[in-house]
Amino acid sequence: MTTGLNGILHASFELVARLEAAGHEVTYACPHDVGDKVRAQGFQYVQLPEVAFSPAPEIDAGGGFKGRLTKLVHRVKYAKQRQKAAIAALNMEVFQGLLDEQQADLLLLDMELHDHIITAVAKQIPTVLISQWFSTWESAGLPPIFRSTIPNRGWRGTKMAIQLDWLRLKLSRRMNVLKGKLFSVFTDRRSVLLAYAKSINFPMALLETKYWPPPLTYRQLPVLSMTAWALEFPHQPWPWLYYVGPMVYANRKDQQLDSAVHDRLQQILNVKRDSGKSLIYCSVSSMDEGDQVFLQKLVQAVGEREDWIMILGLGGQLERNFLSAVPSNVHPFAWVPQLQVLEQADCSINHGGIHTINECIHFRVPMLIYSGKRYDQNGCAARVDFHELGIVADKDEDDAIAIRQKIEQLLHQVSYREKMDQIHADYLDNKTVLVKIIDQWMVAPHTIGHFTPKPGLKV
Repeated sequence: MTTGLNGILHASFELVARLEAAGHEVTYACPHDVGDKVRAQGFQYVQLPEVAFSPAPEIDAGGGFKGRLTKLVHRVKYAKQRQKAAIAALNMEVFQGLLDEQQADLLLLDMELHDHIITAVAKQIPTVLISQWFSTWESAGLPPIFRSTIPNRGWRGTKMAIQLDWLRLKLSRRMNVLKGKLFSVFTDRRSVLLAYAKSINFPMALLETKYWPPPLTYRQLPVLSMTAWALEFPHQPWPWLYYVGPMVYANRKDQQLDSAVHDRLQQILNVKRDSGKSLIYCSVSSMDEGDQVFLQKLVQAVGEREDWIMILGLGGQLERNFLSAVPSNVHPFAWVPQLQVLEQADCSINHGGIHTINECIHFRVPMLIYSGKRYDQNGCAARVDFHELGIVADKDEDDAIAIRQKIEQLLHQVSYREKMDQIHADYLDNKTVLVKIIDQWMVAPHTIGHFTPKPGLKV
């Protein structure tokens, strides 16, 4: 089970494919409606009700000071009833029924599906969490995942500065937890999840609140990270975290591409192949005003080089038409079949999303990263920089000339391709780790969490 968001959804297809190839029967379930996408890959699918992110009953009291005061009084007066109603709104009966029906030997659950994790663990079903991130747990010398800090580089990379960063994170989390409780009178999502967990006898000692992402993390539940240990910062990993490597499903069936777009894209790729020009692929998943300014500079940078071709994936936002005077060697698309383009690309320009980075590793494509500065993008970009798989820059600082110079450096400096070849080889060597771990746990569920090869060990 995953949240169904595109990145982890696409990565999980490879996870399912590897397990099925090893002889396991896999059923995919999701609270978001991704049935068509999953079935298009040939996988079994079960639809679940949507997650209740705001489970507490709404209060219709109007606006203004009087309305806010009325809502607060109502929350305090009916706190117990509202929390009970919020627990019911989680609607976990359907999931409990699915668990009874499937009689699964093992559950692989996205670590953000808290309602389902709590339910499964309380029912004592062997449960393993799936992560799309590098380590999110505190370790000596390891910065928080959403920081651009590189260990041992500058003041921010010192052990003391990193420890202070973790301290700030934990204090911030505790303040946010406290505010959530007080303003909602214990009907915020975290409070409701905790109350639900207690009501079904979930072992509360497993719950943690200090780390990212909110609202909950877990102690001593094994986590499979779909990232490469070879791309991590050196550190002593959290004992329950297993790096199973990038999951890239090369046979993915993309449904968003119509025939006209496919034909246009194929013509561009044919020109690249026949002319010997360098193909630059730039992808953005979302755009704010700063991204639009950056992309206009990027178009200008590439437009002056006739020996370059750029395919620009705009995350479904082509209709916004913010690009002016697009040169003939720049080709914007609303949606791009990313794997098909990366297979022939000479470099990738992206915002530091982990799934794009993993797909670049799969196809050995060096990267120019202008971090989107959201979620874990800063941390992912920092790791690419540290391991010299590409160049990391600031989209708010570089002008068209600086962007062009960095593209030239990435295309012509052999070391980036060599480093990418090395991590690609490690990625191929470790492709069997996932199945070996799962096979052990399937044979002996009581050993879940006790498969402990050293990080990077080829099993």
